[in-house]
Order: sequence, then C-alpha cells, then structure tokens
Amino acid sequence: MPTLGIIGTGSWGAAAAMIGARTGSPVVLWGRSAETVARLQATRRHEHLGATPLPDSVTVTHDAARLAQAELILWAVPTQHTRATARGLAGALPAHIPLISLSKGLEEQTLARVSEILTAEFGPRRIGCLSGPSHAREVASGLPVCLVAAGTPELCAQVTEVLHGQKTRLYSSTDLLGVELGGALKNVIAIAAGICEGLGFGDNTKAAIITRGLAEIRRLGRAMGATDATFAGMAGVGDLLTTCYSPQGRNRALGLAIAKGENPLELLQRSLTVAEGAWTSRAAIALGRKYRVELPIASQVASVIWDATPVPRAMELLLARAPKEEDA
Repeated sequence: MPTLGIIGTGSWGAAAAMIGARTGSPVVLWGRSAETVARLQATRRHEHLGATPLPDSVTVTHDAARLAQAELILWAVPTQHTRATARGLAGALPAHIPLISLSKGLEEQTLARVSEILTAEFGPRRIGCLSGPSHAREVASGLPVCLVAAGTPELCAQVTEVLHGQKTRLYSSTDLLGVELGGALKNVIAIAAGICEGLGFGDNTKAAIITRGLAEIRRLGRAMGATDATFAGMAGVGDLLTTCYSPQGRNRALGLAIAKGENPLELLQRSLTVAEGAWTSRAAIALGRKYRVELPIASQVASVIWDATPVPRAMELLLARAPKEEDA
C-alpha cells in the first residue's frame, strides 16, 4: 500500500491517520510542535479523541523529510495557519506528491480557499480536498463515515484507492470550489445555530436558521461558479447538519457560549480547539460584497463576534428583514 502523509496533529489529522492505517496504508503523521509530537509518540493517544490509540502503522514525527516518502499527503492544518505552515515546509514536499486539504475555512485576509493557499505557496501540483460530515472523535472510534473527495477525476481516484474502506465510503466530485465553500461556510451557520439553541429558541427557529443558512451558502456558491448540486450533497447539507446539531461541533459550541453571555474574542483566545467559522464569517461577508450576494446570517454572526453587537440586537436585525419570496 502507498504511504500516506498527514500534516497536522490536531484531532482531525490524527483521526485521518487512523482511517489511513485501517485501510492498510503506512502513515506518516507530521506535527509542527515538537512537544505535541513527543506526547503523541509517548502516549499514542490524542487528547481530543478519547481512548482510541494511534495504530502501530502510524509514525508520528517532527521531521519534515519523512513526508517525502508519501504518495499522497493530507493537509490538516487550521486555515488561518495554513500559509505560515506551508512556507515553513517549502522545499520539503516534492512536487509530484498531491496535497489534499482537510481544512474547512477561508483565509481572512485574502479570502482564499485552502486549495488556493496551497497552490500559491507550493506551486503547481495536484491539489484537492476531502470534506463531508466527519467529526474526528466518531471517525477515530471507528464509526462509519461518508466523505467527498474533490479534484480532478484522476486525483479523486487516487484518494479513493488510499482511503476507501469498510467503514469509510468515499464519493467524488470535480467541483472543488463548491466542496470547499460548503465546508467553510457551514461553520459560520453552525455558530448561528448554536446561538439560537443557547437562547432557547427551539427546534423551529434552529431549523429555519439552518435552512436559510444553506440558501446563503448556495447563493454565494452560484455567484462564484460552483455546481449547485454540490450543496445538496455530503459536502453541503450533510456537513451542515452534522456541524449544527452535534454536541461535538466546535462552531456550535462557540455559538452556545456566546448566547450564554461569554465574550467571543476571549473564548477564541483560550480555546484549545479551532472554531474556523469565526474567521470565515468575515471572509464570507467580503466575498458577498465582491460577488454582490446578500449573506444576512453570516453578517450577524460576524457582527456579534467581531463588532461586539449584542446577541438580542443581532437577532432583532435578522427578524426585522422585509418579507420576501423564499429562494433557494
């Protein structure tokens, strides 16, 4: 079996390493932090993944040269740290090795998707992404998961060969733009869903937020040239539902805490995990302005987090919008 490389020792990087090991691939899991790598080497357990140990076929390393032996590399670095990490690895990854992003966000300053950041920093090479409803803890415990590999047909076939297994079903898509947008923007909607839940608004309101959130994602995707059907699939509504409803969702948890009166900026500073939707909310609004697409939910999420708008005021502004015909 081909060697699978994974960059990033966060919970999803470690869970992806377990997927690769279960399908028979030797795995090289690289981490930027020597301290984190040493801890994983010693304990063989990730602090956010419960008691499930890393399989013996997973090599945890701080030596980037070990990645050169991989035939496929999964990129599991948070979006806002992707560019700096990529620059630090410049020259360490041979150009023939494809990069597959697992990250779900938009770079705040440039509005770039992760595949665009990787292309800019590593130069021309085969780049795709892997997305869908996939909480790391469930994946690590061996529960079944369905994912979407996006990129060229040849690249999707390679990803499927390495990762498709008895409990990991892969679909393929040539709509890299749509799959990345769906994965990034669902995190913003999940913050709004968490706020609704934290305020005790009930299932009706939460369902409305999720449905209208999906409409926002689809509108922006259409304007940018994504395939509309993508947002009705695993990387669209599937990932959105999981993130908005699961107790494991980081972005939903951020929304819950905000609704309880906690300061969002302080929450982001002290959190041990990354709620990508906080930063993506501002990038989404900028993309909406660029493509002349209205994103009312994303706008209020960003306003609450970054402009200190009181949650009741944000909800009031959303509900005060003029009646209109429902669009998709």
